[in-house]
Amino acid sequence: MSNVLRNLSKGVSHRLKRMFYRPYSTFNIGWVKEKVLKHQTNISKIKYHVYKNKYQVAFKDGPTFLMSINELFVNEFYKFRTTNERPKIIDCGSYIGTSILYFKVNYPGAIVTGFEPDEKNFSILKSNIDKWGFADTNVINAAIWVNNESISFNSVGNMSSKIETSLNADSDDKVIVKCVRLKDFLHEEIDFLKIDIEGAEFAVLKDCSENLKNVKNLFIEYHGKYNEMFKLNEILGILLQNNFKYYIKEGNVVYSKPFWDIDKIGEYDMLLNIFAFKN
Repeated sequence: MSNVLRNLSKGVSHRLKRMFYRPYSTFNIGWVKEKVLKHQTNISKIKYHVYKNKYQVAFKDGPTFLMSINELFVNEFYKFRTTNERPKIIDCGSYIGTSILYFKVNYPGAIVTGFEPDEKNFSILKSNIDKWGFADTNVINAAIWVNNESISFNSVGNMSSKIETSLNADSDDKVIVKCVRLKDFLHEEIDFLKIDIEGAEFAVLKDCSENLKNVKNLFIEYHGKYNEMFKLNEILGILLQNNFKYYIKEGNVVYSKPFWDIDKIGEYDMLLNIFAFKN
C-alpha cells in the first residue's frame, strides 16, 4: 500500500510541476502574459515587453516572439564556449533583434554584426538596438546572398520573409532588396556564425565554403525538400571538409508520420537545426 501511495504522490507532484512550470519566466514573462502573447496574432500594432527591467523589446507577432524567446533564452540554442573576451559574432537573419539581445547579454564584450533584409522587420530591429545602446553592435538592412547586388524578396514582416525569385510580378509582398555576400565577412576569425535565412542557406554555404575555416561555431537552420536531398548531403560535406563536428535537431515537426505523410506537399519537407563546432 505504501508503494501505491508513494507512486501516487510522485504522479501528483509531477503533474503539479508541469502545471506550474513557467519556462518564459527566464525572460520575465509570467503565466498571464504568456497566455496573452500566444493569442496576439494581430501584427498591425507594435507591442512591448521589458526584460530584466532594462531592455524594452518591441515586436508585432506574439506567438513568433514567444517562439524566439523559447529558442534563445529558454533552450539557449546559441550558447557557445569561448575564452575570447571580445568574440566576433555574425548574425544572418536578425529579425527584430532578440538574438542580438541574447548575444550581448551573455557575451557583453562581443562584436556583433547583424543582417536583416525585410524593411518591416529591420525598422523594429533598428529601434530595439538603438534603445538598448549596446557597444560594438551593427545591423545592416540587406539579404545575405552570394553577391553584392540586389534580389527579389518576399517581404511579409515576420520570420518567414525570404529571398524569392518565383513570386508573381504583381505580388504586394515582392520587393527588391540589397544583397551582401557573406564570404566577404569571413576573411578573419569568427567565433560564432548564425545562418537563419529561410532557404537561401545552401547557395550561401556553397559560396563561402573555403572561408568557413575561419569560423569556430556555426548554426544553420536548414530548410529541405525530399527531391533536393543532395543539398543536405552537400552541406554536411562542407562542414566535414572544414573540420566541423555537427549535431542535428528537428527544428519543427513538418510531418508527424513521415512514412504515411510522404505524399503531402508542403513548402519544406524538413526543418533542421544544425549545430557545427570545432574543438
